[in-house]
Amino acid sequence: MLKSSLRIAQGKNVICRNLVTSSNPHASWIFSKEASKSTGHSSLLANRNEVFEVRFEDVSPAKWEDYLKNKAEFMSLLHSKTDACQLVAGWKFIYGDANFRAMYLLKYPEGWTDIDRSRKILKNDEEYDSAEKSGWKLLRNQESEFLKAFSYWPIPTAREGNNIYDVRSYELKPGSMYDWGNYWSKGINCRKNVRDDIPYAGFFTQLGKLHTIYHIWCYTDLADRKACREGTWDNAGWNDVVANTVPLIRSMKTRILEPLPFSPTQ
Repeated sequence: MLKSSLRIAQGKNVICRNLVTSSNPHASWIFSKEASKSTGHSSLLANRNEVFEVRFEDVSPAKWEDYLKNKAEFMSLLHSKTDACQLVAGWKFIYGDANFRAMYLLKYPEGWTDIDRSRKILKNDEEYDSAEKSGWKLLRNQESEFLKAFSYWPIPTAREGNNIYDVRSYELKPGSMYDWGNYWSKGINCRKNVRDDIPYAGFFTQLGKLHTIYHIWCYTDLADRKACREGTWDNAGWNDVVANTVPLIRSMKTRILEPLPFSPTQ
């Protein structure tokens, strides 16, 4: 029999609904609370070898066209030098952030082994070094983080068409990653019930700002995004996912991006 308890966060109009069953409180979770005490969250939440890198680059507006040409050539050169580092997608921020900012998603199929191999290959390559330094002249800032993909999210693959991408980032409270993963293993299905191509990729940080989550959603346009998000509330379990994950968040941000011309995914 399902029981629910409600509590109102002190000083905030936030309702948290904690769901338990009388027989087994975590029967439908992807892993148990006991496992979280003795196993790293990367082992519990990710079941594939690959590691992803997300890079953010800020560009001077007057140099944007030169930047696109330079970056397309640079990514082609990177591909020719090593298969240990693969470009999955490249986007430009259009709403919710600096407008002349790019985001790249890179994949290392064999994880940390490929990251080490890629670094050693490229470190002493003069052609690559020259191309990289040439691109620096067009940048105002560059940042990167290394991520693992949640096992219950789809593998990011090349998309076709004129899409936009909603990149939502969450900074979680330390120690809450397991609960987040368990609730969102159900939440992802609520989105898929609206349309199964909406989820693009879901990650959590391994190097960079820890306890950070990235959810990336794919829509045809902003009107499609609105309709899909509203449609998610028609799923009976969605309210519980929202109610139980909101208290885990310290901060959150959402940005809208569009693919760059040379991005493998559109």
